[in-house]
Formats: sequence, structure tokens, C-alpha cells
Amino acid sequence: MNHWRQWRAIAGVAGAAALAAVTPHPVAAQTLTEADAIARMRQEHPAVRALRLGVREVEADARERSLPANPTVSYTREDAAGNRDDFLLVSQELPLRGRTGLFGAAAGRAAEAAGAQADADLLDFEASLRLAFTELLLAQERTVATNAGLSELRRLVELLRVREQEGEGSRFDRQRAEREVADVEADLAIAGIGRLAAQARLTAFFAPGSDPEGLVAAGRLADLEAGAAAESLETLLPRALEQRADYRALVSREARWVIERRAAERLRLPGAAVTAGLKRSGNALIGADAGYALTATVGVPVFNRGQLQAARAEAARARLEAERHVLRGRIEREVRVARTAASRYSALADEYRATSVEPAAELASIAQAAYEEGEYGVLELLDAHRVTLGAVLRELELLAAARRAMIELDRAAGETPSP
Repeated sequence: MNHWRQWRAIAGVAGAAALAAVTPHPVAAQTLTEADAIARMRQEHPAVRALRLGVREVEADARERSLPANPTVSYTREDAAGNRDDFLLVSQELPLRGRTGLFGAAAGRAAEAAGAQADADLLDFEASLRLAFTELLLAQERTVATNAGLSELRRLVELLRVREQEGEGSRFDRQRAEREVADVEADLAIAGIGRLAAQARLTAFFAPGSDPEGLVAAGRLADLEAGAAAESLETLLPRALEQRADYRALVSREARWVIERRAAERLRLPGAAVTAGLKRSGNALIGADAGYALTATVGVPVFNRGQLQAARAEAARARLEAERHVLRGRIEREVRVARTAASRYSALADEYRATSVEPAAELASIAQAAYEEGEYGVLELLDAHRVTLGAVLRELELLAAARRAMIELDRAAGETPSP
């Protein structure tokens, strides 16, 4: 037994040296938490800037609609039979019907809707970033777990090689273990490729041209908190309707067209304008004299009484009301499904850890001890290692699925992450 421990020590040193020989030199790491990644995305990505600028465009249009009509200034000269008349007039439409104030209120609602829609688009963008961050976390932890399993197998190969050289082991055992090492090395290479792809996907949420090399996601999949998944539907559903920015956008658009209809109905009232200014008249014989000119104009609503504009506004309002009811039902479904998925995946990950991962680790220890005592062959030992590594990787997949479901629940409930 002491001789076997010496073999294990020798193999451990050899395995560590071999692992160090094949491990590439790391580049400078860019370690980011999820909150860091969101803050960087909000600051750097041009799509976020485009959302803000789009809201500013709508706000500018809103301010323009709330302004009263500009006055007009005209100069007229009339010359007939030696008499010359000069007019300098200013015309102004009078806001007697109150449409300007209504236009301003409607434009304000349009600006609110644009801002809410931008918030909704940003929330979707952030959810996509959080999913990409989760994929990088999963790739990193899968790489670490596979590397740890590979290290164990490499140590086993060194032990078998020493036993074979000393006549206590078979060539079959050593070659069979080497075959298992080759399989896990391929799995490690695949995990490395997946990590590179995950780094590239996450970098796509930063400024164009950002280098994905060395990007590291901080944290662990197991650190995810239950959050909204622990709340009842009676709490989540009302809050989701209050927080969902796309729902608020529809409410603001619907309110806008209610105001637009009121503005259209004001066209039934007569409009008015006033023109006032100076007049200068005279000729070469009697000279010139000056006075004033005043004109009042009343627009009579005979043909256009706003009926078409009111009908259009009402149709738009009714359409948005229907869309709002549809969105309300979709939000309720999304919250229910996401909450169920998040809570069940979290429970499944906890249960799997207790019933599979921990027993698998114990199984590997039992198989190792039995192999050292000659009770098990190498096939049983390799199978125990394979089961242990598979259980760890399956747990990581379940944790990642729980995290994805939690991100979807946050998105469905309108929860904005705080960087």
C-alpha cells in the first residue's frame, strides 16, 4: 500500500508537469461582472445611443406641435391713377379653439410612448447580453470541470504506466486509460472553442472593434439568487403590468389618440385670425397720409368639420386598446411560464446536486480504493471517472438553464438590472 502511494505521488507530479506543458500562456484578462458588462454596454454600444437619439427626435417633434402658429408679415403697394397705397400688415391666427394646447398634450404622450418603447428595447438588449454572459460563465466552468477530470485521468495514466513498467499492470489497462484521456482532451478542446465563441458573442454588446481575447466573466452559475422566482404570481403579475415599458408605451399611445380625437372635434368650431397694420395713401398733388388697417377673418367649418380626423383618431385608439389587451395576456403568460421554469430548474439543480453529483464523487473514491485493492478493474475505475465528470457537467447545464429562466423572468416582469 505504501508502494502504491509512492506511485500516486510520482504520477501526480508527472501529471501536473504535463498539464503545465500544454497550457498556453494566458493573455491579460478582462474580468467583468454581469453588472460591469451592462454598464459598459450602456456606455459604449451604438444601438443604445441610437435609442436615446430616437427619443430626442420624438421629443423635438412634440415641442414643435405645441407651438402656436407663426405670425405672417406682408407688404403691399397699390398704384392706380396717380394714387399710391402702401400696406404693412401682420396676420395672426387666434388659438380660440384650443387645438394648440391639445396638440401639445398629445405630442407629450407621444414622447412618453417613445421613451417607454426605448426602455423596452433596451431591456430586451440587456437580457440578450445577460444570456451571452451566462453562456460565457457556462463555457468557463465547463472548461474548468473538464480540465479537472482530464488531470485525474492523466494522473491515472501515469500510475498505470509505472505499474506496467514494474510488471504489476497490463498494457491493456494503460492503453484503455489513454483512450479515455484522448476523448476527454477532445471534449476540452470543444469546450475551449465554445468559450471563444461565447467571448465573441459577449463582446458584440460592446463598442465595435472590442477585442474578445482574454474576456472573463466573473462569478459562478451557482451564485444565482432565486429573486422574482420566489415571489407569488399575485405579486408578480400586477408589478409586471406596471413595470413593463412596452405596456406603458401602448398606454401612452392610446392616451395620445384620445387627445387627438378631442383636437379633431374642435374643428367643428369656427376659427379666427386677425390682420392689423399700417396704411399709407396719397399722390403727388395732395401729399400722403397714414392710418391703420384692421381685418378680422372667421373660418366657417362647412366642409371639414374634423369628422375624418376624429374617425382616424378613434380607429387608432381602438386598435391600440386591442393591442394593449393582447400584450396584457402575453405578459401574464410570459410571467407564469418564466416563473415556473425558473423555480423548477433551480429546484432540479439543487436536487441533482444532492442525488447525483455528490454520490458520483463518492463513487469515484470507492472505485479508486477498490482498484487499488485489486477488487475493480480499470474499466470500472474509468467508468466512475466518466460518471463523476458527466454529473458535474450536467449540473452546470441545469444551473445555466435556471439562470436563463431567471433572466427571462426578469424580462417578462420588466425588471431592469442595476449596473
